[in-house]
Amino acid sequence: MNSASLGSFEHYLRLVALRKRLFVTVALAVMTLAVVVSYSLPKVYEARSTVFIEQSVINDLVRGIAVTPSMEAKIKVLSVSMLSRTMLLKVLRLLDKDVAFQNDADREDYIKDLRSRIGITLDEKRGVFFISFRDQDPAYARDLVNTLTQAYIEQSTSSKREESLEATKFLGEQIKTFKRRIDEAQANIDKYKADHMQLLSVDEGLLRHEIDQAENELDSIRLQQMKLEAQVNIAQGRSPKQQRLAQMQNQLSAMLSTYTEDHPSVIRLRNEIAAYKKSGGGGGGGGGDDLPLLRVQIEANKQLEAKQQAIIDKDREMLHEIPQTRTELNDLLSKKENESVIYNQLVSRYGQSEVSKQMEIENKAATFRILDPAITPKIPVSPKRLQIILGGVGGGLALAFGLLVLLDKLKGSVNATDELKRLKIKVLAIIPAMPKPEEEARQRRADRRFLVAAGAYFSVVVGIAVMEALHVPLMEKVMGRFF
Repeated sequence: MNSASLGSFEHYLRLVALRKRLFVTVALAVMTLAVVVSYSLPKVYEARSTVFIEQSVINDLVRGIAVTPSMEAKIKVLSVSMLSRTMLLKVLRLLDKDVAFQNDADREDYIKDLRSRIGITLDEKRGVFFISFRDQDPAYARDLVNTLTQAYIEQSTSSKREESLEATKFLGEQIKTFKRRIDEAQANIDKYKADHMQLLSVDEGLLRHEIDQAENELDSIRLQQMKLEAQVNIAQGRSPKQQRLAQMQNQLSAMLSTYTEDHPSVIRLRNEIAAYKKSGGGGGGGGGDDLPLLRVQIEANKQLEAKQQAIIDKDREMLHEIPQTRTELNDLLSKKENESVIYNQLVSRYGQSEVSKQMEIENKAATFRILDPAITPKIPVSPKRLQIILGGVGGGLALAFGLLVLLDKLKGSVNATDELKRLKIKVLAIIPAMPKPEEEARQRRADRRFLVAAGAYFSVVVGIAVMEALHVPLMEKVMGRFF
């Protein structure tokens, strides 16, 4: 510590010693005020209840079978439910506090005040929550906490039961609806199968084989037809070669209107025409007597050709309709399958809901266990008298010292020669104070009596603080006579 700081410290000590009466008086006055304030403030008591959310072993046994609310879900809605207007009004009715309100505005103001004084803290890891309430009446604080806790437990259990019952009822209605839709889908499938039995029973590969055979037979009929027409032409005196070639070309044109160039029948007929042209044809003759018979055979052959063509067209139409028919049937089956999947899920959920309903009705899923019900608090949580008194002691000393420093600054006098030297004022001489032994002795005796009295008074303040720390209500009884 340098000389300047040391000198300043000594100066303040002299200042306190010089005006010790003012310092002590101000400090004790502030301490006294702190004590009076701490005992004049109304006492506020806090009641506290601890509730444990107990998970039953049945939860593990029915996991995957029944649906039960999780711990996280229960805790999440806790604060909102307990501080709701409905819940608080119910608690006030149970405590007969709702009749004390003059109008709705007073009731709403009181509910708002209740919310500010109710504390809810959660401990998710331990699965517990704490409910606290502060009020000047310790009995009322206790009753409100216990009533609020019990009311919430009853409401929570009741709401879960109602929810389970509604869920079971809803699932039952949906099961009936989907059962009816499945029956309708099955009826549509049966009707569709009956209407399209022929198409659904046909083997597509076998039908293609029958079409190929019918086409071969049709080719044979047409070849026979050409031969008959050639014989007619010969019988009518025409050139057999020309008539035969014309017949084959006409047949080729007819086949090209039905088949492509690469069809086996078309290729075979082209080869026959080419071979016929190469051989130069042959044969002639009359046979006029056979002409009517040939014409009858030609007409019968035409009817046979038309009949065979109709069979082929019918089979081709059937072959074309088979994929669409089966696709429509598969759509009906798929619709029924989808309905059945939902129906089976609903039936499964209905069974789970039944178990859940019974668990909620019998309250076996999770129970609220009140570990520590609220009791009548004996020690107020407010005001913090010990803190106020200690604050008054510290504040009184600081205020008294600050007042002395302020007065010293406002005085404007010189307290030491060093101050004159800093002002560059030459000191000519120093006249010491003339001692007055009798007056100084009298002043010391008076100061001693004052300090003894102040020390005793301060001891009382310290004693009050100690009693508050030890929760001894002696001072409270004394102060209660005046406040």
